[in-house]
Amino acid sequence: MGSEITMEKLKINCWQYKQCGREPGGPKSEKEGVCPAAAENAFNTFNNGINAGRSCWLVAGTFCDHTIMGTFAEKIDTCKNCGFYKKVQEEEHSFYAVEGNISLYAATHIGYVKNANEDRYYFKRFQDNTLLFAVADGLGGQAAGDYAAEILRGKLANLPLVPNGKEEEILAALALETDSFIIAAGEKDAQLEGMGTTLLCVFIRDNMASWVHVGDSRLSVYKKGTLKQLTQDQNLARYLVEEGELLPEEVADHYSRNVLDQALGSILDKPETGSVVLEPDDILMLSTDGFHNLVLPEQIVAELKNATELQSTVDSLVKIALKRGGMDNITLVMAKYSPA
Repeated sequence: MGSEITMEKLKINCWQYKQCGREPGGPKSEKEGVCPAAAENAFNTFNNGINAGRSCWLVAGTFCDHTIMGTFAEKIDTCKNCGFYKKVQEEEHSFYAVEGNISLYAATHIGYVKNANEDRYYFKRFQDNTLLFAVADGLGGQAAGDYAAEILRGKLANLPLVPNGKEEEILAALALETDSFIIAAGEKDAQLEGMGTTLLCVFIRDNMASWVHVGDSRLSVYKKGTLKQLTQDQNLARYLVEEGELLPEEVADHYSRNVLDQALGSILDKPETGSVVLEPDDILMLSTDGFHNLVLPEQIVAELKNATELQSTVDSLVKIALKRGGMDNITLVMAKYSPA
């Protein structure tokens, strides 16, 4: 089943914004060829666009301004100054899709304190109908954190088919590769020095969810009325809570939540990986710390027990985080497993 987004909701695509004429049937498509952004259907409806029309920076080989471009990691200097890239980042706050046995809803909010949203979410369907979705929380300031998280999305976008049985191995290798790339990019550009990002990525094949985790974004599973945290927050706050020196409800206002043990861009030691077998009606929840530092597990469970649909549940939980202060960017993704 394709992503459930109606054409009425689709917004302006890059070829319309740039007026390049390289979309299928466009005035320049026959002579100059169709741009990969207009043809890449793996991203169809992402950011409410046609094919990769509103995620063109994630596609290698685009023809921006009459120049063939590489991946986002290679064309970052061009993309970060592109008016269309900035426009999409300002406009897109949620995404809904149904693919096979998985229904997914993602939402992000800048919060009430930060000047920019450095959080990102991501979703991709592979040709073999496996799925990947992720959240990232950029670190290092408005520009640097934004681009570190976007570099990660670019790396995820260009991930090839994952061999069966190699899920955790491939995801871990991706984390290490992206870590090295972000470090190298920061060394080349003083404005990006010190940038980094968390990584939480889930890959689903049939009823098996495999994941890789770096930083303090969090993966949990809601199963039969119980919420179980699957990842461990890699920060000082977790240690203080475990030692009884800090209460969970005190984390949001404590400096220790910002002291990370690991992040992409900080010479990664070893990413955390794992897997879980999904049962009917299980819900995977991915969140950045701007959400789970403010919304306690019992509040999440209360919302899920009364849930009728993912969208209203996610939106309601984001509102709870905002009511509690919205001190950071907030991103929440929920994916429900509903086999036929």
